[in-house]
Amino acid sequence: MYAHARDGEPTPAQRVRSVVEAADSLTVTTDGHSIGLVGLHTVDASGGLTLHDPPGEHLGAELDASLGGTLPAVVEFTDVAPVHLRDRVRARLSLHGWLGTAADRGLHLHTEYAVLAEHGRSRRIGVDELVTAQPDPLARAEAELLSHLDSAHEDMVRALARLAPADVRAAAVRVRPARLDQYGITLRFEHAGRSHQEVRLGFGKVVRYPEEVGEGIRGLVVGRV
Repeated sequence: MYAHARDGEPTPAQRVRSVVEAADSLTVTTDGHSIGLVGLHTVDASGGLTLHDPPGEHLGAELDASLGGTLPAVVEFTDVAPVHLRDRVRARLSLHGWLGTAADRGLHLHTEYAVLAEHGRSRRIGVDELVTAQPDPLARAEAELLSHLDSAHEDMVRALARLAPADVRAAAVRVRPARLDQYGITLRFEHAGRSHQEVRLGFGKVVRYPEEVGEGIRGLVVGRV
């Protein structure tokens, strides 16, 4: 049975899990160093983060010199929209905790809390919320799905845009799909200046798999619930 998604939206903890799940790169900062890593981390089912083969010996040397075998660290992510927007940064996320040695010779982050900055505000999310939250089922596929919608289905984007309030549509010079999750899609209406507005359109039912996104979008366009 499908849950109704019209008013649904990811929780901050779900957003954190989704950003980490979809990320290809991150920055690790300790008291002594800051290093960017691309494609060198994995995330387990509970959201645990492991760094694999970080270049150089800085982190390992700091860890060896630390007391108790752990090292205070902040791991930062930037959530960037996959389509061309004026401001493509959708969110910034930092995980605060302690680095320790992982079983596979990597470094595991023992997260204490996260700070998620989006929509002009920052939220602190505790580890208890993070471990019970699940990443959005579209997190890994969102970039491909949004890019395909933007580049190959302009007619569908225009049809979705007609669901926005008339005053929002009238002020816009360009419309792009900006976000996608299991509950709905967000459109970015860009104005002639630097400003913009976003309108969220909730699916008639929660999307469980990437293959169901097309049905969810078509349901919006034809007015199905």
